[in-house]
Amino acid sequence: MIKAAFFDVDGTLLSFETHRMPVSTRAALTRLRERGILTIVSSGRPSYQLPPALADGFDAYVSLSGSLCYDARGVYHSVQIDPVDVRAIVEQARDGAFDVLVMMRDRAFVNALSDRVVATAQQAGLIYDLGHLDDAYRGPVYQFCAFLGEEDEHLVLDGTSSVKTTRWSHLFCDVVPKEGGKAAGVRATLERYGIAPDEAIAFGDGENDLSMFEAVGTSVAMGNAWDPVKDAATYVTDDVDHDGVAHMLAKLKLL
Repeated sequence: MIKAAFFDVDGTLLSFETHRMPVSTRAALTRLRERGILTIVSSGRPSYQLPPALADGFDAYVSLSGSLCYDARGVYHSVQIDPVDVRAIVEQARDGAFDVLVMMRDRAFVNALSDRVVATAQQAGLIYDLGHLDDAYRGPVYQFCAFLGEEDEHLVLDGTSSVKTTRWSHLFCDVVPKEGGKAAGVRATLERYGIAPDEAIAFGDGENDLSMFEAVGTSVAMGNAWDPVKDAATYVTDDVDHDGVAHMLAKLKLL
């Protein structure tokens, strides 16, 4: 019996084309809640980057790629990037190795609005605020987005010791604590609600969802998912713009 459902945001709940949630997805989430199944957002986004349709109404939030998890009762899982590695990444950005989005609990900012940064914001339907890199030292920092290609991702790891990288876009990688990631956030959520992994299902489309899939009994890749995500999933459904979430939930008789 499924008792909890975890959903990635970009490319899963929200369309990359419209930046909106399909009507069918909204109806499916309502039906899940009516059946007593917990609905949980699991995203690289922080709370302040969620659109109104996702900002409330869910039972819990695995935010910042699992680094900060909260529900109506408060924060129940929090992992920050070690200040030593914060400094290392900030100084790399200052030296021009790559641009960064600094993600803190109550604000996020970029150090530059380069073409890659602007393209990323447009991809997610967001607007990034400019800020000063020194503001990252006021911490804590839960996540960075380093704007570089896969071939240069090693630059982040070569200069740090306590972080790992993952991505859902070819434009940038997420940088999170080694003990973080969506899997850690999902496991903390299941423990909080007394739910076993095989009683949970997760939907996703990006590389950063692979660890989430490992933490649940049933995993679903969207039709627009990366090929490795499809290969790792229990099921593959239609893409976000063709009612993939609703179709799979109906197929599994969860609606």
